[in-house]
Amino acid sequence: MSDSKRIIFTQFSLFSFLLSGHYGGTLSIADVKKLGNMAIATMDRLDGEMQMIDGVVYQACADGHVYLPADDATIPYGTIADFRAEQSVKIHDVPSYEAFEDQMAACCPMDNYPLAIHFTGAFKRMKVRAVARQEKDGIGLAEAAKDEAIFDLQNTSGDLVGFRLPGYVKGVNAPGWHLHFVDTERRHGGHVVNFSLIEGDLRTCYANDFQIRLPDDPSVLAGLDLAKDWSHDLKKAEAER
Repeated sequence: MSDSKRIIFTQFSLFSFLLSGHYGGTLSIADVKKLGNMAIATMDRLDGEMQMIDGVVYQACADGHVYLPADDATIPYGTIADFRAEQSVKIHDVPSYEAFEDQMAACCPMDNYPLAIHFTGAFKRMKVRAVARQEKDGIGLAEAAKDEAIFDLQNTSGDLVGFRLPGYVKGVNAPGWHLHFVDTERRHGGHVVNFSLIEGDLRTCYANDFQIRLPDDPSVLAGLDLAKDWSHDLKKAEAER
């Protein structure tokens, strides 16, 4: 990572906001696009998994389809990158998510810096999920995640994007890896559960400026217990990973 350039990742809202069961969107897709060219997020009311790839936003829903949300659609939470590739490598024959993590630990060892990745290529298997729309607040994310659709895609190709975040983001985000996928035809996608990678091109980008943007309306976070230890809820919500 060069000290001469400033690469910004923006965290919108707090993960504890979702874990506590608040799902109303407050940041528009138009504003997301102003903050960067790559992102992963959830849509308003948890209605699908959002991924922005090269400035285009895709909404992968529990009905198994991928949509292009309007600029006035909103997100309650997400991570956005001003993605400018610092490293580009070819990788192949990665049998699982865990093996990918191991390879990335060697490829990108600076684990105290937020890292964004964009992989384009072929997969033997891609298992993704999408949470169904939640009409009411108050159901914690761990419970809401039970109402999700799982898609096990075979012999597919597409774009894998997401982040590896350091442990100090706990409460603001979930430490570790969080990846989303959309296939080449832009018909299937979601939050990545597991995958087997055949081959493709990986681009990586570290942030040297990690910003937190809170919702403009102070009532959105009013009453939220930010001192609570959400570790148990986080583990339940991410149990499949």
